[in-house]
Amino acid sequence: MADGAKSVYERLFGGSQPAGNAAAPGNGADPGTSDLAALKSQTRKARGKPSKSEVALADAAQQAALDELFENENWEVMASMYFETRFAVTGFQYFRLTEKQERILGKSMGTCMRMLLQIDPQWVALIVFGVNFGTFAADKELTYRRVLKQAEEQASGRSTNHHEGG
Repeated sequence: MADGAKSVYERLFGGSQPAGNAAAPGNGADPGTSDLAALKSQTRKARGKPSKSEVALADAAQQAALDELFENENWEVMASMYFETRFAVTGFQYFRLTEKQERILGKSMGTCMRMLLQIDPQWVALIVFGVNFGTFAADKELTYRRVLKQAEEQASGRSTNHHEGG
């Protein structure tokens, strides 16, 4: 019967144990120890890695964010910055772009940024922020200067009228 027990043991645990060592507590020769160590090792390795479904969800979320970023209207403002600045400085209406011109520039700039994303994605966010910041800062500064200039003109017009009347 010991031979029969050995063969069952071998079939279950993949190896043979001497009859004296089988299930003896405290002898340090537990047959499941090596299997348990292998499972623990695999678990440690897998803990730092996301599952395939988690990766797929993260990729889908990233693609959705990129699609939102590359909508044409996000690029229209940046692409028309030069023309808006020239209009603000000169007041010459011809520098204003039509809606069609803004759409064309926005779409082509969005395409250029997608290409840059493929070439070197690390720079896209920096460029987008820099251009947006520059666009908005230039618009605000130029509007402020125009308001100051108008206020000076009104003040000088009042002081001239005041002196002529007195």
